[in-house]
Amino acid sequence: MHHATHQLPSTRIVVRARWRSVATTVALLVVPTLAFPQGGTATMPTMPTTAIARRAADIWNATATARTNGAYDLATGKSVDGNVATLNGPVTIAGTIRGSLVAINADVRLAAGARVERDLIVIGGTITGADSASLGGEIVHQAELLRYHLENDRIQIDREPEDDDSWWQRRKIRREWTRGAAYSEFLYVASRTYNRVEGWSFVAGPRIQRPTSFGAINVELFGVVRAAKPMRWDRETVGHEAKAELLFGKPIGVAFGARAFDLMQPTESWQLGEGEVGLASALLHEDYRDYYVRHGGEIFVRLVAGKEADLTLALTDEQWGNRLARDPWTLTHAEDPWRPNPTLDAGSVHLLTTRLRIDTRTRESSPLGGWYVHAEFEQGGGRITRLGAPILTFAPRAPEQIWYSRAFVDLRRYNQIAPGLSLDLRVAAGGWVAGDPLPTQRRLGVGGPGTIPGYAFRTSSGSPTSADLFNCTTSVIQPGTPAQCDRVALAQAQLRSNFLFDAWRDDLHDDWWRPGFNHRTAWVLFADAGRGWMVHRESGSAPTPVSRDAIPALNSFKMDLGAGVDFGDFGVYWAKAVRDNDAPIRLIVRLQRRF
Repeated sequence: MHHATHQLPSTRIVVRARWRSVATTVALLVVPTLAFPQGGTATMPTMPTTAIARRAADIWNATATARTNGAYDLATGKSVDGNVATLNGPVTIAGTIRGSLVAINADVRLAAGARVERDLIVIGGTITGADSASLGGEIVHQAELLRYHLENDRIQIDREPEDDDSWWQRRKIRREWTRGAAYSEFLYVASRTYNRVEGWSFVAGPRIQRPTSFGAINVELFGVVRAAKPMRWDRETVGHEAKAELLFGKPIGVAFGARAFDLMQPTESWQLGEGEVGLASALLHEDYRDYYVRHGGEIFVRLVAGKEADLTLALTDEQWGNRLARDPWTLTHAEDPWRPNPTLDAGSVHLLTTRLRIDTRTRESSPLGGWYVHAEFEQGGGRITRLGAPILTFAPRAPEQIWYSRAFVDLRRYNQIAPGLSLDLRVAAGGWVAGDPLPTQRRLGVGGPGTIPGYAFRTSSGSPTSADLFNCTTSVIQPGTPAQCDRVALAQAQLRSNFLFDAWRDDLHDDWWRPGFNHRTAWVLFADAGRGWMVHRESGSAPTPVSRDAIPALNSFKMDLGAGVDFGDFGVYWAKAVRDNDAPIRLIVRLQRRF
């Protein structure tokens, strides 16, 4: 392979600033910095941006092309025969290229007298000096960065994930870091989700990605500001999150990193997505999570196997604290009080956490379906200085040293059983494994739109003589009714089929900004079953506990049946509890697929 004869002695990061702001409670819109050639004339392409990307990739992948990754400098009097393609840049041309020049995610500077005998193709960068250079072909320019990965030095253009087709998520994906690109940006965007403790939470600060010969360096330095009143310069209003990661090897490799954080952490984030929780809080005065303070640091090592899998081992030293619910703005029921944020355990803890993620849902070699697995095993220990929700009505804990183990797994299988028809299955289960009773923020519950939608969120299924199978609430009921179960188990199944509306629109990839019906509209039939329970211990337990080595009888699980329509951008479902004849039929609107 022929290479250019001269390069700058070192590479540098190409800096592009992107300012972001919150446009609505539904979506976070990005205003990208548009890059136009400075001076000279440019032929703006009439082809779609995907065609520009393919054209650039074809030139890079050609065996006769001179390819470089990083800064490229062709000095005065020097020349290159044939095409030149550069990743990340920057590119400085003062000599002659007897072919086309392709710059991907790179800025191009053409010195006076520079010569490119054929086309100049620039993706994700700016062009300077075109008026003082000699260009034999057209200038083709795309301001948006190219998402790609390298396979045996060949560019493979990445596609948008197939499993997330909502218009705001498609725009969010365009804000993610471009794999393989070196750049910096200043981020200003809403953090996590609107809630009754923080209100709007904004994050601002730089993040940097720098590819290297051995992998990549990633750095994030964010400050967090919470807008819920009263706002004052203290930890209730201001927080932070900083992370540095060093990656060795791509696409298979190992990463080492560290984090420092002072954040509001939600409990049970596995039930509903952040967008849905935020909109429910802002529009309907319903917050489906509880929150506590996490302040500390973490070191971690992460094994990466491409886009499909990773395994993380993290050691954390942190302080837990409580926050009361405030009174942030809400569109409806503004005069009603918020559900109290429960008092959770406070103290100093050390956590050793192992996380596994496997996701083959978008693998092209698996057109009939795929797997999604998220598993976590946590060992925690430390001193709890203030107890949260009551654990036992007759044997309350005193502040003391604790040690516990907790596991959780979310397993999903997607099966295409006919064209346009799929049967999807999910099992989520976990909780206490060993040691002392779990801290309140590590306890679990089910019920509500994210788990068993035929039942309301945080309602009791019990009576004075029977156990609560949703939240394991005892006779001592704390404000906010936090989940208190040692363990939970949930099974979900749904049958999906595309239907009528697929003829209305087919613009998913070309018209991302206009929400509405698209070619993935489907009807859905579903069933859910689940419950929570307490584990029997020698030193007392809650009413009707279950042995630590057993699961409850299957006929004790709460069940529902339902149907709905998934329009791609949102879904409307109806669910009815089974066996509870007095339970009403419930209407649920989801902003993402059920699972």
